[in-house]
Amino acid sequence: MIRRPPTSLSGAPTGRPIFRPPAPKGPSWAVVLGWTLTFLVVGGGLLWALWPIFSVLFASAAMAYLLDPLVDRLEQRGWGRPSAIALLFTGVLLLMVSLTLILIPAIASQFAELIQNVRMYVDNLATLMGPTAAFIEAQTGERIPLDFDTLKKELPGWLAQLSPDARAGIQGFLSNLFHSSMGFVSAVLNLALLPIFTFYLLRDWDRLVHFFQSLIPQPQKVRVHRMARDVDERLGAFVRGQITVCIVLGIMYSLGLWLSGVDMAAVIGLLSGALFIIPYLGTIVGIILATVLCLMKYGIDIHLLYVALTFGIAQGFEGWFLTPRIVGEKVGLHPLVVMMALLVGSSLGGIWGMLLAIPVTAAMNVVGAEWLEAYK
Repeated sequence: MIRRPPTSLSGAPTGRPIFRPPAPKGPSWAVVLGWTLTFLVVGGGLLWALWPIFSVLFASAAMAYLLDPLVDRLEQRGWGRPSAIALLFTGVLLLMVSLTLILIPAIASQFAELIQNVRMYVDNLATLMGPTAAFIEAQTGERIPLDFDTLKKELPGWLAQLSPDARAGIQGFLSNLFHSSMGFVSAVLNLALLPIFTFYLLRDWDRLVHFFQSLIPQPQKVRVHRMARDVDERLGAFVRGQITVCIVLGIMYSLGLWLSGVDMAAVIGLLSGALFIIPYLGTIVGIILATVLCLMKYGIDIHLLYVALTFGIAQGFEGWFLTPRIVGEKVGLHPLVVMMALLVGSSLGGIWGMLLAIPVTAAMNVVGAEWLEAYK
């Protein structure tokens, strides 16, 4: 039945207002703010109290986020999701074991060779720098504190402490095991939980994403989906792309320094590639270490040019091909912003702060751009 407005005897509307129930009022801003602060306080307290568990969960979530595209590709080729995850885990495990069996003996042998020849290298460095130091002292009247005799005596001991000696490592491991059994149990438990958490998060990743999407209020779904998509594109492109760039550069540095005849080529190359997660830091560290070792072994000759060509070619290839093709321009994070974020994160939260610095910065970049657009 259609409800008509009241009319007079002549049929004209009486003008009296039609009664309508009042519209329900939403919660006030004070209530929303109170619940938000309560949630933050309680959540922060639980995070602080249960940090050992949450840290493993966060690490597992990060690994699941990085591996999910590979699992999706295997699913598109006809694999079931659990089978695809098992295949991916098996491949990662075999790769880690192979790298360990190959790299550890190679690095140990390079350290042993360096320790054996370090006295001769220090003598070469003293012969090279002696006339320069004498000339500077004669011109300025200031003595340069270069004690090569002390360096030649103490440097082999310092290098021996850095050498990856498997026997000493096993002895230290057993000693720590008997002296801190609870710490050992906790470490083993965390290492065991990491792949288990990662497996279950990967298996239910799509369900988790759908669940969090269902929690978004309907009026904000479009905006939140757009922001989440932007964060995922920028963060995924940077993290996956930067890891790939670091691996490729580490291989190129190691191969180039090995061909140049520099000692500890694999150590310097892999270290430089790993540190490239902070833009250009790995290159600077690698150039300094490789140049010093090249001067100690060969003096000033053509090998310095080989070292320069190694890093120059690798950096040119990175800037021309790797970063544009792999990382892409859609990341939207300037190298200076990345370095500042990593420095701030390390000062606030140590290694976890550095790991979370880039995701937080990428999210803040997207949220800030959205807020600025709404403000304008």
